[in-house]
Amino acid sequence: MPEPSRLDHVRRPEGPSGLRVTLEMLRGRQSPNEIFEAVARAHGPVAHYVLAGEHVYLLSDPDVVVDVFLTHARDVMKGRGLQAARPLLGNGLLTSEGEFHVRQRRLAQPAFHRGRIESYAAQMVTETRRHETRWADGAEVDMVEEMTSLTLAIVGRTLFGTDLTGDARTFADTLAELLSGFGQLSALGSERLVRTLPKGRRLLSRVEDLDVVVQRIIDEHRADVAAGAGRDDLLTWMIRARDDESAAEFGTSMTDEQLRDEVMTLVLAGHETTAMALSWAWWLLSANPAVADRLHEELVGVLGAGSSRRPPAYADLPALPWTHAVVAETIRLYPPAWIMGRRLLTDLRIGGWDVPSGSIVLGSPWILHRDPGLWDRASSFVPERWLGPDGRYDESAPGVARGAWIPFGFGNRRCIGEQFAWTEAVLVLAALAGRWRPALVPGSVVETQAAVTLRPKHGLPMTLHERRTADGT
Repeated sequence: MPEPSRLDHVRRPEGPSGLRVTLEMLRGRQSPNEIFEAVARAHGPVAHYVLAGEHVYLLSDPDVVVDVFLTHARDVMKGRGLQAARPLLGNGLLTSEGEFHVRQRRLAQPAFHRGRIESYAAQMVTETRRHETRWADGAEVDMVEEMTSLTLAIVGRTLFGTDLTGDARTFADTLAELLSGFGQLSALGSERLVRTLPKGRRLLSRVEDLDVVVQRIIDEHRADVAAGAGRDDLLTWMIRARDDESAAEFGTSMTDEQLRDEVMTLVLAGHETTAMALSWAWWLLSANPAVADRLHEELVGVLGAGSSRRPPAYADLPALPWTHAVVAETIRLYPPAWIMGRRLLTDLRIGGWDVPSGSIVLGSPWILHRDPGLWDRASSFVPERWLGPDGRYDESAPGVARGAWIPFGFGNRRCIGEQFAWTEAVLVLAALAGRWRPALVPGSVVETQAAVTLRPKHGLPMTLHERRTADGT
């Protein structure tokens, strides 16, 4: 918990009226990411306002963000946004704190080592090819639903050794409703308020629907482990894991409640975020046909075309720099994890201002990734910015300040599944874009909905167009 502040009546930086911010969010004419961006552009690198009785500081300078989120990582805890999502995520990796978080991360880390990611890659491609059999030339689909269903199948197979396709529609629809609902509530209140409001109580009843699916998965895995036939996946690893160093405080293995929280967290982190990144990528490719054509040319050069086309593999990743660049540029413009919040555990000096313990600080990838003072052609889709002089994908190629590019967070809070997400996004795009050229249905409205993740507010209705070679294959 935050320690009592020694700062009384401190001078605070300028910012908007908290009431105005609240009303703008409730009116819904702008998404929260757009509201926060307008605040940052109007009030500078450190803006202050009062929201729901809390002092909030919005940070938009990359050096200041690095100082708070990385250098002073031990002096902050998760902010109220994720804390308010605890009814959904429980005390998993995204929401837990302190030694418990360190312990849970240590238990899960081996599942994301390079060797494991390589073994997951084949399953990612297999699930993508299975999903592709449902696509037909000229069919109209909602690409958000398509990518959500696909990534849910991938996370089920790779992390939990389970076929989630039967649960996909119920799970995905319920999760989308919960992410939107908890995202709106977390912007205005706390976990306690979420559990008190009628809307919060309705959402909690929907969480129970997901819990039934998750508990079934845990029960099946426990039965396999007890029978000596455990699967080779993350959930089995966590069931078998022992942590003798933490045994006195946490016990020697995870309880069903702890497993439930980690499963729910990993489903969100390993499914929802990648689904949104891929959805936005298809829309950006539709709007930028020259970029899409260059992507197709790279894929044909590496994987072949027509009847000679082969599926991508983990070993192909270094040969797909443009595919990597398309993914990177997509999550620069439309970062699924669009906001990061922390609560100060002690008084800190931030950007020249004394900020009392207990205050909320926000750093937004959406704001930093689109800052024209940091990025050339900041609002444009420019994948080539991610290629070095040798034509290879290079995350440092844009030459921006540290902290200007933060899609996966910082330090011990950096996303544990970062390489999983990169591998999945690149392989899925490579497996599909060599054959398909989806196009946004004319007249469709594309807007952002910033909740727990950054989603297309109205979905992405797209028509599937099959690319054909000269011989018609």
